[in-house]
Amino acid sequence: KLGYFVQELKVYGHSGEPCKECGTTIESVLLGQRNTYFCPHCQR
Repeated sequence: KLGYFVQELKVYGHSGEPCKECGTTIESVLLGQRNTYFCPHCQR
């Protein structure tokens, strides 16, 4: 069973899906051998 806060994640693990805020495709990059997920429109 997933924890409560996992339900609130907006971008983590959603690479390739539309952003829930603006609809732009969520991207992921590898930084320090860890995936980082972000919306290129909302993340400034």
